[in-house]
Amino acid sequence: MFSFPSFSTILILFLTKIPSFPSQPTPFSSRLLDSTLQDHAFQSFPHHRSKTGTIYTGNVPVNLTGITISALRLRSGSLRKRGYNGYKEFNIPKGIVENPYVKRVILVYHNLGNWSQVYYPLPGFLYLTPVVGLLGYNADNMTAKGLPELDLRAPEDPIMVKFETLKVLGNGYSPVCVFFDLFGGVVFDHVLNGSVCSCVTQGHVGIVVESSPAPVPAPAPDHVPEHPIAGGNGGGGGGRGGRNRGWWVGGSVAGGVLLAALVVVLVLWVRWCRGTKRIEKMTVAADRGVPLAVAAVGRAEVPVAMSTRTKPILESEYVT
Repeated sequence: MFSFPSFSTILILFLTKIPSFPSQPTPFSSRLLDSTLQDHAFQSFPHHRSKTGTIYTGNVPVNLTGITISALRLRSGSLRKRGYNGYKEFNIPKGIVENPYVKRVILVYHNLGNWSQVYYPLPGFLYLTPVVGLLGYNADNMTAKGLPELDLRAPEDPIMVKFETLKVLGNGYSPVCVFFDLFGGVVFDHVLNGSVCSCVTQGHVGIVVESSPAPVPAPAPDHVPEHPIAGGNGGGGGGRGGRNRGWWVGGSVAGGVLLAALVVVLVLWVRWCRGTKRIEKMTVAADRGVPLAVAAVGRAEVPVAMSTRTKPILESEYVT
């Protein structure tokens, strides 16, 4: 038999294991790809006189042809005060903070192109745009490899991602934004102004649509019979639907009767508890009785009666 604490613990563990979207395991590691692209993006900076605020385009390995990368070095104070608009699809607002703090930050841009579905698969969805990413690194060592990402966040205004073109689909499709963080989380959000997504931290973004469009509601019938047939497996309004409604009505009635019985039992139990407590109080009061005064007679203490109300009159008092 499960106790309430153990049941609560099991329920919490079950709820915490439900992700926002089930991510399928893939032999292509997106985190390994981030490290590889960081190495090649840092190589795009010239060895001498690299400029702050200039976008440098990098080269990817041959086996990753189709992916484009860029690198942008900025001062942390300038990024926080002014932001940066027009870094490819990303418009970075002011107020960006990084953790841990560094003097200069390098923003590495990814456009996965036709590799989007490979490194970020979403079963049941189609990509309308390539997956693009923005990751921040410490700019102190321009030749470092395998650097960890900084924690970039936009506490004031979100980072806006504006896609230039989307694949055209037929009616019934509703595109949504999808955001992939660095820890494997997947979040869906609404598309703004037709092709704009927003996020408050670094990661990868794209626009997707469900593989199967939403079903178009069927038109209402022109004429509804006044007395539909409620039974049989043939035409009319009965069959399985009628049996389901019967079970629903029967279950509702049974549930109402059971609830009423529980209420009656609860009321009777409360009344019985109150009566039992009243009897116990009366018994305790009867056992206690009226206490008698105690007086010392020699070395013993004996109870004595209280004084009488009427004062006795001696016979001598009748003599005048």
